Amino acid sequence: MEHIVIRVLEKPDFNDPEKLIKWFVSVLGLSGEGEIDSIGEQILSEFAKAAYLDKGLSSSELKLDTNLARSTVIYHLNRFIDSGLLVKKGRKYHLRASEMSKAIEEIEYDIDRELSRMLDTAKQFDKLMSIQMKKKK
Repeated sequence: MEHIVIRVLEKPDFNDPEKLIKWFVSVLGLSGEGEIDSIGEQILSEFAKAAYLDKGLSSSELKLDTNLARSTVIYHLNRFIDSGLLVKKGRKYHLRASEMSKAIEEIEYDIDRELSRMLDTAKQFDKLMSIQMKKKK
């Protein structure tokens, strides 16, 4: 996971899977504008379905309602990898876990681990700054 965007958006109607997909894509900063807007939703929807069937999809197997170039589709798949939702195994892309909730839990674990590393580094920085400032007194 290279970077993750988390936007605070009002939760959608929990009885509409399409609205939930759109919400996840928006919250994670994976939506765009126009035709590009729907590609993120289509990608997540296809991989969520594939995960429940315990399979992955190649970029050419991905069924999107668009005529985007394969390179553009791969660009968007890589954005999903960067967000932590998708992983690539060989030629196939997979939802990170077998269910969306498990994928989000794994992303949460990654974020917690990185924040812990940042906190440790910040504590070391504070110690060094304290020593440096005492020497200047």
